[in-house]
Amino acid sequence: MAKPSSRSQKSLKDALIQKESPNTTPRVVIVMDALREFSIDPLRWALENIIPAGCVVTLLGIMPWLNIPLSSKTQEVWALELEEVFMAQDTNEPKMDPKLLKLKQVVDLCETFGVVLQKEVVMGFPLKWMVVEKITSLHATWVVFDRYQKRKRRFFAHRIPCSMVIMNENSEADMIKGQPMIDNGELTPTPFSLIPTPQLIISDGCKAGQGQINNHIMRN
Repeated sequence: MAKPSSRSQKSLKDALIQKESPNTTPRVVIVMDALREFSIDPLRWALENIIPAGCVVTLLGIMPWLNIPLSSKTQEVWALELEEVFMAQDTNEPKMDPKLLKLKQVVDLCETFGVVLQKEVVMGFPLKWMVVEKITSLHATWVVFDRYQKRKRRFFAHRIPCSMVIMNENSEADMIKGQPMIDNGELTPTPFSLIPTPQLIISDGCKAGQGQINNHIMRN
């Protein structure tokens, strides 16, 4: 597969320029499958292309509900806390614990670009709706999905009110939706309010039986 040209990526960058409110801090959420091998590429691409200094960046690891300890299934980046990296740096030890090295790369990269790093994990069911709820609660101005979320791109595009891109196999980004995010003082509706109310569907045979029961009750 041919790698996208720099011109196409420049067009994508131009399309994602946000018309931010002066009082709004840019907030970027990078959504990643926490059960897959961790890749720093989505974060690096976002930092190099569209995240300004001073922005708040949240790495959001997502996974279905697991009845096992988090650390036994997930990559080290999601099982560890950022504070563990900072504590290891403060001790000035010549050799850092290997489990912390990948997370330290993430921390160092964010410090180089002058952004504020946060890290969270979402686990549960229905996972897609929990991701929408979390992104909304973080007041994201735009979202970067890793390449493992391709099948859900249409679902997210209809429910998340900000610009979105998704990473491809070439470690570049494809645009899902571009939308200016202007803070007008109104709160974004909770995504769970958009879930249709479950309806009880009764077959014709059951309806007929229910009618006979009702007639019997009325006669008595």
